[in-house]
Amino acid sequence: MNKIIMAPLANRLVQLGHIVENISYPSTKADKEKLFHSIDKRVGDGPTVLLGHSLGGLVATEYLFTRQVSVERVPLVITLGTPHQGAQIAEDMKKVNIQHLLGSSTQFGLLPKRFTKSWPVPQKLISIAGSIKIGARPLLDRVWRDGVEDSDGTVSIAETRIPGMTEHIVLNQTHTSLVYSKDVVSIIDERCKALVSDPDH
Repeated sequence: MNKIIMAPLANRLVQLGHIVENISYPSTKADKEKLFHSIDKRVGDGPTVLLGHSLGGLVATEYLFTRQVSVERVPLVITLGTPHQGAQIAEDMKKVNIQHLLGSSTQFGLLPKRFTKSWPVPQKLISIAGSIKIGARPLLDRVWRDGVEDSDGTVSIAETRIPGMTEHIVLNQTHTSLVYSKDVVSIIDERCKALVSDPDH
């Protein structure tokens, strides 16, 4: 994701006293090793909280799992509208033969994997989901499934859940508006400050 999209959220967190590194990467043409090296440099010795929107949350998970990053360096991951067990909308794209639009994004786990895996790393996970169904997902649900799932318009609420997560929060937001939500900023601020005051929280 281009960091311009995340800039308003990053700026609000900076205003609240947080040190923020906003990483930009091409979602469909990402060089995994190059991207992970960039994250390595920003995480340093930590402690660092990783925050990702949508695919960015899967990137964070894959980074932690691949690099075997310690809890001391990264104690917490916060995701916004991230399909932790894969996104059905990506599978739907395969059905109509337009999966090439996904590019390299599937290397981070965007396609569903039987919906049985658990959170694969020791870091705490706070998964934030949206509940306003404005987007392609409700339309595709009507075409391919028996009913319309609760979603943020792109990712279903069910897909943002994963066994082993620490906290799951649903907000009245769309997939895109999660990035611009003041409630999201407040949650991130509160959880990060709680982590600093009580590392075992």
